[in-house]
Amino acid sequence: MTEPAAATARVARALAARVYIPTLVAEIGIGAMLPVLALTVVEMGHTAAFGSLAVAAYQLGRLPGSAVGGALTHRLGSAHAALVSLALIGAGAAAAALEPDLAVFMIGAVLVGLGHAAYHVARQDQILGVVSHAGIARSLTSLAGVWRIGNFIGPLVGAAVIATWGLPATYWLGLVCIVAAMALLAIVGMRGDRRIVRPPSPASLREVVGEQRQVLSTLGLTVVATGALRQARIAVIPLWAAHVGLSPELSTLIFSISAGIDMLLFYPAGATMDRRGRLWTAVPSSLLLAAGFLLLPLTHGVAQVTAAALVLGVGNGWGSGLIMTLGADVAPVRGRSVFTGVWMVLQDVGGLAGPALVSAGALIALPVGYVAVGGIGLAVTAGFLRWVPRGRPAHVHRTD
Repeated sequence: MTEPAAATARVARALAARVYIPTLVAEIGIGAMLPVLALTVVEMGHTAAFGSLAVAAYQLGRLPGSAVGGALTHRLGSAHAALVSLALIGAGAAAAALEPDLAVFMIGAVLVGLGHAAYHVARQDQILGVVSHAGIARSLTSLAGVWRIGNFIGPLVGAAVIATWGLPATYWLGLVCIVAAMALLAIVGMRGDRRIVRPPSPASLREVVGEQRQVLSTLGLTVVATGALRQARIAVIPLWAAHVGLSPELSTLIFSISAGIDMLLFYPAGATMDRRGRLWTAVPSSLLLAAGFLLLPLTHGVAQVTAAALVLGVGNGWGSGLIMTLGADVAPVRGRSVFTGVWMVLQDVGGLAGPALVSAGALIALPVGYVAVGGIGLAVTAGFLRWVPRGRPAHVHRTD
């Protein structure tokens, strides 16, 4: 094995042990909880509109989560920041499991979102700190793939847990997975962790936003809309399944099938991005997501709902790692970490708007929000066609 190949193998093994494996365990627990947020509120006796707001509460927690994750990573190092972030998720899972009333449950959902976003920043920062530019897309897509594997296994295990112990037991499953991930981090993931060294001339948030306002106001708006599209998917599948009379465990199983096809596509999507360009994943992904939202209100019964859910799964899977990769492509050399935080906040803002739009539409009729989000998917496609860079990034990624 050549020296560069040996170095690459060492980095891959280190990332697997310190990032990918703990993340997989954590995401199994999170993946079990997310599809039942809305269903839990409905089980409490509230309407579907309130159910969608539970997903919105999770996304509300994500809004400051990216900034919290960046601050923790700067002060503590990426692995220690990930440990603190997991503790926040665990606290939210415990609050949701106890489920004393709607308000406490919503607080739990917010904490899960806060910790989840912070954890993603810590893991992404660790990868960008050690991987060369040539491996960015594959490494970030692999991270996205790990999330998707967890989102597949989690609902599948969650369906069995619901059938045996009931809906609240899903959150206890989530808590067990989070504690296990924390143990793995404490045993393996802290090796070599260090504080992030502040650059000699740090770029302020105002400077970065001012210098990058062109890309933030164009491609950045498309990122906002993409966040809305993807997070609304979490709410619409279980809510529509419940609307047509399917049981909670069957609804969760359909979600896991959708997550399964999503999971299988991360590697070919990443390879396509590297070889053919970002548009080859961006445009088909947004079109398929739009189609899934528009088709779902036309479905009845298990087979039809599953078919529409599969369309959503293919669309989401084909966009694996896309937003992170685009962010790395357009980020400036100076102030990269600040720009990355802003980029992720844009996605989270959209992620809050998506479920909220579904909830607002449900006040009129449940399909209204679905059609509105489908229209956003068509707008996202146009935005990608207009603003995604065609050539290679103007700068070469470098580690801090």
